[in-house]
Amino acid sequence: MENMKYRIIYEYEFHRGTSAAETTRRINDVYGGGVAKENTMRFWFQRFRSGNFDLQNKPRGRPETKIDNTELKAIVEADPSQTTSEIAAGCGVSDKAVLIHLKQIGKVRKLERWVPHELSAANRQTRVDCCVITQPS
Repeated sequence: MENMKYRIIYEYEFHRGTSAAETTRRINDVYGGGVAKENTMRFWFQRFRSGNFDLQNKPRGRPETKIDNTELKAIVEADPSQTTSEIAAGCGVSDKAVLIHLKQIGKVRKLERWVPHELSAANRQTRVDCCVITQPS
């Protein structure tokens, strides 16, 4: 049985005035041992006592960030020497959110500046030229 059906039973037993321990025992007698835990029942009964009869789960997971990758790219390219904290403060998001989005747009921090992760063709050729060993004559 799904959780929502059990929660409806919890609420019913709460309104009947049954204790959390008795409700746990009754549910386990009907549906099998270990289906209901007394600590879980106490949690729900406390919630009902406080006046909250919402049986749905609260939303979970990472909240949506209010940062647009194109906007972030423009901010970084306007001033690549900004720290993640400065960018986060300007955008109203966490440092971690900024780091995630910087990775998505391919930016990495090098020498105190945000630069594209990929090397340009000229950068690659410079590396090759530096590494080529000239033969002594």
